[in-house]
Amino acid sequence: MKEKQVRINNDKEALKAKNDAIWAMDKDFLLTAYNKAFKERFKKEFQEDPQVGLNLRSYYKKSIFFRTCEQGSERALDRYATSSRQSVGVNEDAEVIEFFFQPYMDTSGEVTGCCIWQKCLSHEVENILRLKESERKYKETQAIGNVGHWSWDMTKDEITWSDQIFRIYGQVPGKFEATYGALMELIHPEDREAFNEDVQRCITEKLPHDSTNRIIVGDGEIRYVQHKGRAFYDTNGNPTGMAGITRDVTKDMLASQQIVQQNHELQNFIRIISHNLRGPISNLLMLSKIYDWGKDEMNDDIVRKIEQTTEALDQTIKDLSLSLSLKNAEKEQFREIALTDVMKDVDALLAEEVTDSNAIIRTDFSKAETILGLKAYLANIVYNLILNAIHYGKEEVSPIIEIRTQATDDGITLEVSDNGIGMELTPEREKKIFDLYGRLSGTTEGKGLGLYLVKTQVEAMEGKIEVRSEKDVGTTFAIHFKK
Repeated sequence: MKEKQVRINNDKEALKAKNDAIWAMDKDFLLTAYNKAFKERFKKEFQEDPQVGLNLRSYYKKSIFFRTCEQGSERALDRYATSSRQSVGVNEDAEVIEFFFQPYMDTSGEVTGCCIWQKCLSHEVENILRLKESERKYKETQAIGNVGHWSWDMTKDEITWSDQIFRIYGQVPGKFEATYGALMELIHPEDREAFNEDVQRCITEKLPHDSTNRIIVGDGEIRYVQHKGRAFYDTNGNPTGMAGITRDVTKDMLASQQIVQQNHELQNFIRIISHNLRGPISNLLMLSKIYDWGKDEMNDDIVRKIEQTTEALDQTIKDLSLSLSLKNAEKEQFREIALTDVMKDVDALLAEEVTDSNAIIRTDFSKAETILGLKAYLANIVYNLILNAIHYGKEEVSPIIEIRTQATDDGITLEVSDNGIGMELTPEREKKIFDLYGRLSGTTEGKGLGLYLVKTQVEAMEGKIEVRSEKDVGTTFAIHFKK
């Protein structure tokens, strides 16, 4: 009896810190110990407090909550540790609970009772349901975006695909064994070498994997896919695998190819029109040169206007032809161009305009003295921006134009600022400034081709141009060039 009492006291100490309902009983189903959670549950079920020595068998029989405890306890008293799970309540009030039945014995090995632990699994079940719902939404998102994820175990040469990747490649899960060799067979023969080189570069140089290639699906359908991923390594630096995503970009690639084709056709159309118009325009200009001036004032005025209009049309055609040629700049032709050399050419071209307007031009290339590009393009960019600043200067105020460079993390910024009339700049207006025939203001004359050509030349050198302007304060053009 003393040994049994010691065991009961130990049970009480062990149960104090538990939040789940835990209790112990002897082999006669008499309650020997319990914790606070059991007391609260017992009182909720039977509207009375439990007492040590209480016979639990009758209570088990009349409670839905404890209905599995009689059988589970009997199994434990027969030396079998067991468990049972059940759902109590309905709808939102339903609880998922699990009981664990553990026999305990005296020093001779005889079973003297059992301990029961009741654990609420509702939160775990809710988490599982949330996880399943998140997985469903994730798969749905992958299907909508036509993107899937993959992982490659290099040690086993096993590639794990999500369901969406199987659909992208036109394969059936369970029937297609994804390995690196099998993947290479799905890639278009002309793209395999480039794909493999990118993968190997990713592994050996620890760079991101980013490639786009064609794949062959089913009976010969060609699709375009984009891969992004990274490699993983063990503690010794040896590659162990890769993981990433694959996206079907077929629609994007076909649309891009269509745009390229349309642009090519448009360029050919403009070249044909320019060529066909050049002859008549030259003839008109030639006729104006041989016209017998001075005999009839009215005719002189008419011919002069025809001459001016024809010259303007001729210049417009030249500008359009120039803009087309600029778009075909080859990066292999780029060189490091000294900005001081560019300014010498621009100063010579603008000498008359600078003198007439009393313009002051200040330069500061201390942060970056050279820019990678084409000298003719840079000269034309600076020329047009300075000319623009002079044209949009304030009346009775000398234009002050500041040209400076700034070094950035990924390149160089060339800024051209002025103290001109400026403007209230909205996002829509900023976009239109660089359109064909777009202008900063409608208060001055001009065709509006200057800024369009500037933007075209900047983009031909893989740059980006932005504008900031404030009315009555001035305008700043910022051109960002990559290193």
